[in-house]
Amino acid sequence: MALCLLTWSFGAQVPEDMGPYPVGVRSVSFQHPLSSATTVTADIYYPALSAGNNAPPDQGGGPYPFTSFLHGYFAPPSFYSGLIRHMASHGFVVAAVSTQTGFFQSIIAEAHDAHALMHWCDDRNQAGGHFLEGMLLPGPWSAVGHSNGVAAIFELLAWEPRVKTVAATEGNWFSLPTVGQFQGSFLSVGSSEDSLAPYGSNARRYYNEASNARRRVWALIEGGGHNGSLDFSTAFNSLPHATQNRLHRRLITGFLRAELSGEEDLYYHLVGEGISAEPVAREGDCMRPVLWTRPAAFPPNGQRLGVMGRPMDALSLFYVEGGSSMWSPVGTTGGGGRLLHQSILPGTGVGAHIWVPPVGLDSVRFVGACSTAGAPARRTRRVRVDLP
Repeated sequence: MALCLLTWSFGAQVPEDMGPYPVGVRSVSFQHPLSSATTVTADIYYPALSAGNNAPPDQGGGPYPFTSFLHGYFAPPSFYSGLIRHMASHGFVVAAVSTQTGFFQSIIAEAHDAHALMHWCDDRNQAGGHFLEGMLLPGPWSAVGHSNGVAAIFELLAWEPRVKTVAATEGNWFSLPTVGQFQGSFLSVGSSEDSLAPYGSNARRYYNEASNARRRVWALIEGGGHNGSLDFSTAFNSLPHATQNRLHRRLITGFLRAELSGEEDLYYHLVGEGISAEPVAREGDCMRPVLWTRPAAFPPNGQRLGVMGRPMDALSLFYVEGGSSMWSPVGTTGGGGRLLHQSILPGTGVGAHIWVPPVGLDSVRFVGACSTAGAPARRTRRVRVDLP
């Protein structure tokens, strides 16, 4: 896989903060040949020119990444409005199906209705005069699910190849072959005090079974319960509900931005030292390694580099001056490149290193190679850093 060159940028905002876009919401209903329900109902959240119901969409800022939200048992999209609005404020169009919200939920029916909603939105993206006209990027798509909604996502993956990124929170485990077959990027969030779907046999099992994902990330919210992603508390847990909800916003929105918008530096806030003060245990297993950069707090001119690969990967980090040529096909340096750091990644798959630039450098490019040096699929992206 070819490496891409990205320009480094740094801001104080973390993914749990509201994004820059006002959010509009529209409720829709339609018939579609892919649906289970005779009439599919849904709420669509989108970047808008002003906030509110039926607000005019911000078509000038689009097109935007498209994601679907699949709810849990007896939980309409309105129960998750804070989380869904948050995602939309960061520049996503989020379509949340609102069928199958009663006592007798059919997971397969929710999957069919969500699949129909995806294609209905895709069709309206090309329809002149519709509020979704020109709003959606053509793909890849993503899906976010809670509890039974996670199982519904893996049901629809059997029919929809454009979904390449999945974020699952407190997933209720159903044995589906698509979990092990999924080759995209996968986040599974569990909570240690989840009494409805205990994380060890549910959310963690989704993570364990998704062994073919190009990237998979595990996050365990210590003291959280099953419904931390909802707008309101439904149980007494050690961790306040407001904190649980904030961490869900951080993990899910940050993951979507990192994977769909190429903002890999956000992994610092998801698995790196940026989340070390939070009650979140995390690990990763990435066939396609992640590389992020941050200015180090000390020394003041240092750079903190983070990598997420596979547990026990042999990591090598290289750099060259910004104007020099890059890496040879065998994974070593060319054109004056230098070996910066070598180590074995820990069992969490995540490692960090502080680098102090030599005097006189004004920009560099970094790349990391994990385990099978020379295999392009095991190298990180290239990152350009302009030095102070």
